[in-house]
Amino acid sequence: MKFWQELSRRRVYRLAGLYIVGVWLIIQVAEISFQAWGLPDSALRYLFIAGVACFPVALVFSWFYDITTRGIIRTEAAGETETVSLKLKRADYVILTALFAVVLTIVLGGAEKIQQEIDTAPASRGSIEVDDNSIAVLPFENRSNREEDQFFTDGIHDDLLTTIGKIGSLKVISRTSVMEYRDTLKKIPQIARELGVANILEGGIQRSGNQVRINVQLINAITDEQLWAETYNRQLTAENLFAVQSEIAKTIAGALQARLSAEEQQRIEAMPTDNLQAYQAYMRGRQLMVTRDSTKLKLATEEFARAVEIDPLFALAWVGVADSNMLLAGYNSASRVEDLRPVREEAVKNALAIDDGLGEAYTSLAAIHVAYGRYDEAEAAYQKAIELSPSYADAYLQYSDFLARYPLRIQEQVELTRKAVELDPRSPAIRSNLGHKYKDQGLYTLAVAQFQKVIELTPDFAPGYHDLAWLYSFEMSQFDKAVPLHRKAVEIDPGNHNYNFLLAFTYIQLGDLEAVQEIREKMAGLGATKWRLGIIDLLISFSKNNPAGTREILNWLVPASQGSPFWSRFLGFIALTQGDIQFSREIFLSAEPGWLEPEQWPRLIEKTRNYGCILAWLFMNTGDQELGEALLQQATAYIEDTLPLVNEHADRYFPDTCYLVAGDTEKALQSIETQLAHNHLYAWDGDHMMPMYDLIRHTPRYQAAWAERERRIAVQREALARMDIQ
Repeated sequence: MKFWQELSRRRVYRLAGLYIVGVWLIIQVAEISFQAWGLPDSALRYLFIAGVACFPVALVFSWFYDITTRGIIRTEAAGETETVSLKLKRADYVILTALFAVVLTIVLGGAEKIQQEIDTAPASRGSIEVDDNSIAVLPFENRSNREEDQFFTDGIHDDLLTTIGKIGSLKVISRTSVMEYRDTLKKIPQIARELGVANILEGGIQRSGNQVRINVQLINAITDEQLWAETYNRQLTAENLFAVQSEIAKTIAGALQARLSAEEQQRIEAMPTDNLQAYQAYMRGRQLMVTRDSTKLKLATEEFARAVEIDPLFALAWVGVADSNMLLAGYNSASRVEDLRPVREEAVKNALAIDDGLGEAYTSLAAIHVAYGRYDEAEAAYQKAIELSPSYADAYLQYSDFLARYPLRIQEQVELTRKAVELDPRSPAIRSNLGHKYKDQGLYTLAVAQFQKVIELTPDFAPGYHDLAWLYSFEMSQFDKAVPLHRKAVEIDPGNHNYNFLLAFTYIQLGDLEAVQEIREKMAGLGATKWRLGIIDLLISFSKNNPAGTREILNWLVPASQGSPFWSRFLGFIALTQGDIQFSREIFLSAEPGWLEPEQWPRLIEKTRNYGCILAWLFMNTGDQELGEALLQQATAYIEDTLPLVNEHADRYFPDTCYLVAGDTEKALQSIETQLAHNHLYAWDGDHMMPMYDLIRHTPRYQAAWAERERRIAVQREALARMDIQ
């Protein structure tokens, strides 16, 4: 009898399958039980090794013995004429099914783990080595079990992160990425792999009356060994809290043998305030601010204002005033950015006057410089912020966004964004920033995947839906896909008028003015400013081809938009489509007088893309022919030669406008046909109303392109209508 047949007769195969299934089940139960019992990971590894080591023993046992309903009996030798049936029995099918389920679970689990590691790995993949001086501080446990103490616990955790982050030789993971591990069942090594660190700090805080207990332990995540642990029992005062944080930071630096300069030691030993009430208000403000929720941001501004009222020398609280008001203008549009700028300026000025060593303050200062167009000062402030707070991910993120105005510096933007991801790998805002970098390069497939990943990781993060909707609307012209995403962002954060605002712009492209009017009424009911409602009214009037109504709205919107170059450009463009050339020129130049100075053209052209050609046309038709021709030459060269180097969809920025200003109708028509081929349909109904398009408006090629654009829009309207019915 053949050896393989003898293995079958002695049921070795059956026992091997049973053994594998049994060991797998034991390990699954042990993994849960060992964690509950507090046993180390090494115990599970030893169990696995024992299971593998005993497998050959089990096979040898099954050769000589058989397990039956009568007990364990010795297997008799086969007779010379005995034949072996290879037909499977019912028990064999059961074992094979169980074995297949185990294998499938292992394969899928492995694939999921690999994908998770890909998703959570730092964007820069130059090396798989983990920096020994890298650390993540997990959310502290609130051991008083009182909900009102959660702000306090999270505030201490947040502040400790900031303190440790001042040590330049340490890589410290940002708050956003570690907060998802609150109450996690994941083990330390797994968390460390996901965050890309070698060390984990965890602990808990218990507050009782005027006493506080803080216990922490530092763990080497590679070996899962405790490096250091301490418990601090202190009277609850601001001075004691800052002293404990400083001691923890210095101890961590020592344990990891990290360099700690005299300046860094001075910064981590500083006591921001000696007033506990001010500090608690500040901590509440920080926790409210990180939500990016429009209503909570308003509460955050109030908490920071309370903190500086109690202690006017609390520099970090002044930074909170500046940052919360900046975010409030972006996420809750009850007030415009320009209205809150003086508050931010004063707050940053106060913060730096008190403590000029705050990296966070320099990041806020840079944002103010940007608002006033002081770009050299802004860049210097961002660099200073990174120098002072090298683990402050937001500084890298904002610096990267700042450099977006310089398309040729795209590699610097990418490197800064990757650094931010490295410091905050689970942050939806930073992941979205990567998506925007792809978008700015015209890499739409990569951008879509990145934004979808943000939504997958943080399904309640409204900006994730907004970013993907923006991409679909304004870059890919897939308006039917964008509308549900815009709606979802509004559903999650109804107080953010920007979401409704952009939904209205999308409906304008679909030609659904009834939906736009409904959005306008909703915004009015939610307290939107007159200025924002005026923009919606302007869009409706323009789309209805109502010149008198459009001009009436323009007359009061133009002075109300002073200080906002973006919206002033938009209003100047609308005036031009109405044929009011002189008024359009005045609006553009009031927003940016630098258009009259040729040395400023490179910066302005990079910033505004095809607006340079529009200004050239305005100059040429209002008595400045020579100036207009020179500007047209520079603007066209940028559109043709420079922009395609950094953006695969440079045609998205209407190069046809430049060609028509130059009188080249053939190149203009080719440009429009290229846009159609790439499905760039956005804003044709606006841009094509400008006077220079009169050169081609009645040509058959232009009319055919316009008809195709209208057909595609109609298809999208129908698709959206079907979605709404379902």
